[in-house]
Amino acid sequence: MEERTKILAASLRSLLGEGKLGPALALLDGLHPSDAADVLEALSPEERLRIFGMWDAEESSEALQEMGDEEQMEVVQGLARSVAARIVESMRPDDAADLLGQLPPGLTRDILGRLDPTVAGKLEKLLAHGRDTAGGLMTPEAMRLSDELTVGEVLEELRRVPEDVELIYYVYFQDRERRLTGVCSLRELILADPETPVREIMHTNLIKVGPEESREKVAALIDRYDLLSLPVVDEEGRLLGIITVDDVMDVVEEEAREDVMSLAGTVSEDVEAPRFTSLLSARAPWLMGAFLVEALLVAALLRWGSDLLSDHVALVFFIPVVLILGNTLSLQGSARMLVEIREGRVRGPWVRRLARETILGASFGAAGGLVVFLLASTLGESARLGMAVALAVGSTCVLASFLGSLLPAALEAMGRDPAKASEPLLASLLDVAGVLIYLAIAHVLLA
Repeated sequence: MEERTKILAASLRSLLGEGKLGPALALLDGLHPSDAADVLEALSPEERLRIFGMWDAEESSEALQEMGDEEQMEVVQGLARSVAARIVESMRPDDAADLLGQLPPGLTRDILGRLDPTVAGKLEKLLAHGRDTAGGLMTPEAMRLSDELTVGEVLEELRRVPEDVELIYYVYFQDRERRLTGVCSLRELILADPETPVREIMHTNLIKVGPEESREKVAALIDRYDLLSLPVVDEEGRLLGIITVDDVMDVVEEEAREDVMSLAGTVSEDVEAPRFTSLLSARAPWLMGAFLVEALLVAALLRWGSDLLSDHVALVFFIPVVLILGNTLSLQGSARMLVEIREGRVRGPWVRRLARETILGASFGAAGGLVVFLLASTLGESARLGMAVALAVGSTCVLASFLGSLLPAALEAMGRDPAKASEPLLASLLDVAGVLIYLAIAHVLLA
């Protein structure tokens, strides 16, 4: 696919260079919007603006929706305001709101002022919600009908559905006060007797969310209950809109990327188009912070234990052994707890899961301690030194497993991002704790 994109981009660039804008637009019209977006992202900013400045608003809006955030903003900011407004007006409301929410406020107001008042009103309501909430993800164009209709009347209404309504496979029903009362799949409606009142077949035990619910909770609900869309309701139970599964797929992908980057303390990096300055500014605080904390504290500990280390030089060579297994176990415990939190599999008290990870840490620590003890013995070191290293390995593993599992759970309970529990600063603090445990045990057994 990448080679095909390069060929198409080269062809498009050649047509633009020859001034053949019509054939260039025809080439893009024949592509799926996702493929067209890939080709357009391979062009220079100037070439993209030439395309969008002359392209049909509906076709260009579909391609623009599939492009990255930076490219979207670059196109909208570079186009004439009237052209940008036409493209935004043709976009799906949820995608248009996401785009407008990233633009400078002045430009957003300018574009909204050029839109149809009805469209502008819908977008303003969506912009009132945060981008990372259910209200920011939803589209207000949902199929909603009266629950007083029969199945036959519902099917007749469906034949007159406007193209901009998100039909998917569900039809939502509401009472006279416009409160959401039930839902039916299209399959259930097609198979039912046309004379049957829809109230007799609709599902009333609804899975729904409020507009301020987090996008992580939305993704978890859709995944858990295998939904194709999820209704968003206000405090009075009125249907505000729906969140479709394709919107959630974008959320899941973004969350997964953020979690992976957060594990290394680089969550703010620009993954799509990394620049040296962005890489430097994203990594420097984590790296330098972790380095300074570890360097100062470990230096103080080693100074405190300098007499012991000079008397037993072999202790120095076992310090990395004590730390490596502990850091690995803390990362594994943290990652496992994070996955369970993200997938919504953590319910009830945390004690059992913490105990499980701690017991695992103790098991690995015992095995690692035994190996280190035997290694120290084969190298001709004293049994006391081998015992000190073995106990330090076991203790560090228990502490690392406990903290690695506890911190994501604690952050989740406090409403914070649990992925932050695996930042480099945690690894540095575990190093300090490991050295402290190691020297303390060595002092007891060898001093």
